[in-house]
Amino acid sequence: MLSLVKRFVPTFAAAVLGGLTVWALGGSEKPAIPTITTPAAALFGAPAANLAEVTELPAAARLRLGGYVEARNSVHLTAQMPGRVIYVAGQEGEHVSAGQLVVALDDEALRPEYRAAWANLAGEMSDTTNAQTQLYNNIYGRPASPLGGPGYDAYERMAVPFYNMAQSMFGGMMPGTSGASPYGPMMTTEQQRHSPSAISNARADYERRLAGLAGAQSRIDSLDAKVRDFRAIAPWPAVIVKKYIHAGDVVQPGQPLVDLATPDALNFRIEVPVSQISNLNRGDLVPVSLNGENLWAEVGQIFPVADGAQRTVTVKLALPPGTRAAPGMYGVAWLAQPGGGSPQALAPAVPQAAIAYRGSLPVAYTVNAQGMVEMRILRLGDSQGDRVAVLSGLSKGERVVLNPAPSLKSGEAYSPAPLMPEIVTGKP
Repeated sequence: MLSLVKRFVPTFAAAVLGGLTVWALGGSEKPAIPTITTPAAALFGAPAANLAEVTELPAAARLRLGGYVEARNSVHLTAQMPGRVIYVAGQEGEHVSAGQLVVALDDEALRPEYRAAWANLAGEMSDTTNAQTQLYNNIYGRPASPLGGPGYDAYERMAVPFYNMAQSMFGGMMPGTSGASPYGPMMTTEQQRHSPSAISNARADYERRLAGLAGAQSRIDSLDAKVRDFRAIAPWPAVIVKKYIHAGDVVQPGQPLVDLATPDALNFRIEVPVSQISNLNRGDLVPVSLNGENLWAEVGQIFPVADGAQRTVTVKLALPPGTRAAPGMYGVAWLAQPGGGSPQALAPAVPQAAIAYRGSLPVAYTVNAQGMVEMRILRLGDSQGDRVAVLSGLSKGERVVLNPAPSLKSGEAYSPAPLMPEIVTGKP
């Protein structure tokens, strides 16, 4: 132990001596470290201000309008009769041909009524045939002997004319004369069969049977319509866009079944400001940016009325066949503005940081004088530096929120994010 202490004593003494030497040469004052005051906003990249005022920029020479793709032909099939689903043609995305059965419902409850209607129709057809035969026999039938046989028939043909002659000779003195009795001249059995009254009765019976036959056929037609209502048929070649039911489901009238659309015939729907609609005509070609592809679309339809709230007119552009798009996709159309919207015209403008996208639509959040937030859907023009021209949705002088949070909602009170306190940093 003594040897160990002797070994470390010289080393400790040298260390003490070196420390005293440094203190004597450098003095006892503590060296000053430079301080740097840095705002936390600049240190962490947060904006110094959370609101910006809407200014103005020259409007673009070509109008930029957002729109979406929709099927040129689409149909929403709904149930017309109550029943249980027994057949569905396929899943979403599967093709169906024109006239193909898409959805079928169980029609077992209708079949007894259907068979009874057919039986009634068969009976009416038989009665109509019999009535027709009787009418033909009354008009064109061959003479037939009465119940007394050929002898009575010969007597009737000989006696009746003499009796009628006696009626005319003796006037009202004999019973059955035309003057004193309501009875007319006597007729033979054959004459009675061919008389106008007998033929009229036979014709009336035949026509009643025809009316009954038409009524029975109309009952069959009504049941046929009901049977068709248990089936949903594709009106043209299409694709199942959405399916609302499955086999085994029980549906009620009016309940949706499937949505069909034509995938090869698509339109691009845009809302054109009223001030620019005069620059468009049917057949014009409009450039469209869609799904990373630039193409030309023909103006296929211009609605005859304008939207009173948005002051826009709906225009449908026919996309060329083979376009890689699907209904619901968002895109941009570029409209030329000859005579209107010239570069000298001014439009509201906002910073890029004030624009957010909700469901592929550009939006901005304004703050009114009461401090309430309101979401605005924008139509954007060209960009100049950090600012973007706004063709509709904002007005000059309004205040917009910069870098709006995803959780920001329209109608809530605006509370700006407080700036973080200054942080004192230093470097040796």
